[in-house]
Amino acid sequence: MKRVFLLCFICIFHLSGKAQYYLAHVNIIDVEHGKVIAGQYVYIEGHRIKSISSHPIKSAKAQLYDCTGKYVMPGLWDMHIHDAGDDSSNRHEYVPLFLANGVTGIRDMWGSDEMLKLKADIEADKLIGPRMIIGSLIIDGEKPFFKTALSASTPAQGRHYVDSLAAAGYDFIKIYTMIREPVYLAIADECKKKGIAMEGHLPMEIGLEEAVGAGQRSFEHNFNVNRYLTGKEAGYLAWSRHYLDTAHLPLKAEFMVQNEPLGVSGKDFSLSPAVLNKMIENRVAVVPTLTLAQGRSINPDTMAKRTKGLEFLSLGFVNYWKRQRPVLPEDLVQIFGAAAKFLMDKGVLILAGTDVNNPFCVPGFGLQQELVNLHNAGLTNLQVLQTATLNPAKFLYKEKDLGTVTAGKLADLLILEENPLSDIRNTQKINAVITNGNYIAKDEIKRMLDVQRKR
Repeated sequence: MKRVFLLCFICIFHLSGKAQYYLAHVNIIDVEHGKVIAGQYVYIEGHRIKSISSHPIKSAKAQLYDCTGKYVMPGLWDMHIHDAGDDSSNRHEYVPLFLANGVTGIRDMWGSDEMLKLKADIEADKLIGPRMIIGSLIIDGEKPFFKTALSASTPAQGRHYVDSLAAAGYDFIKIYTMIREPVYLAIADECKKKGIAMEGHLPMEIGLEEAVGAGQRSFEHNFNVNRYLTGKEAGYLAWSRHYLDTAHLPLKAEFMVQNEPLGVSGKDFSLSPAVLNKMIENRVAVVPTLTLAQGRSINPDTMAKRTKGLEFLSLGFVNYWKRQRPVLPEDLVQIFGAAAKFLMDKGVLILAGTDVNNPFCVPGFGLQQELVNLHNAGLTNLQVLQTATLNPAKFLYKEKDLGTVTAGKLADLLILEENPLSDIRNTQKINAVITNGNYIAKDEIKRMLDVQRKR
């Protein structure tokens, strides 16, 4: 019954919430240059920002929202999430948690027919929700890490998977860790032929330069990237090939830890100009998911006490998380954060992502925590904001529609009580969320969360 009420509430609000309106006397956060443009009037009509002016806009039809003293910035993206798997009720319950935290766009890294339908329903204005980029089912090697992943043991099989998944309507092909080099290269080639991006983990048998040359567009969690940055990749690749040749099905994460240099920091990193230029030219991104690293390396009882938003998830789900023992060294949080800072300072796209549906990665709340984590890693407040706004737009080649508060762009916006350039935690002080032109006021956000609250 709660799920039915929630979906009805979302649909009814959607039908009544979209109109012509303007945000009066609002301060615009320029996430490109780190400036505040004070006292602006932002006029929104339908799905888009119609105009921006320093003078009042006169319109008999437009509703006015007084935003004096408030700040407007682009809506946030969580660029690495997983939906609720087989539990479709959870899948729909995730939607308000994203919106309540200002997340107006998500990138699903293991898609499904159900998620493709949910995306289509949102795009058709059947209900309100974040924009969605839906990745394919995972393609892994002959010895897949997940039993439910697609197992590609030959180049021909890899090409077949690319063809079928592209035809199914997925936005990109998700590649995983255990895939062997000949299959990987065949998949990369087929992706180019089909005009679909290849994104995901950097496979343990593939070097960073080879992957960038093959056309891989993203490297998730920073896994296997630091091997290259520390100049030790050759030795790790040799170990990985031996592991894949001799190991049985990988049931634990020891191979992940084995491939990560420990005891290193930013001063130990370097990146050749050729690889750097190729990454910048192709808009290759790294998604550090520091929130995942925390959830997988810190004592679960500690994480349960510090994690926001658990009250909006089922008790059984949270208890399952609390039973998961740490599998990663805790200092990987700092090492991956140092790599994020190093790469972003070099001009590589860093994307904010959480790995929602993994332990203590809560929809919406987790993205807000990821912003704090990136700040703690040394990124400036402006850089952190860019990881969740401008950089996703660039990565998706959608900067004409998204990424900044600009006339003509889609109205995916976040209205804040205080300036996030002064304190990154101010992104949590939400006054209203605008998604695809739909204005969700603070009291409506509270109602959504009250419906969603489990305890």
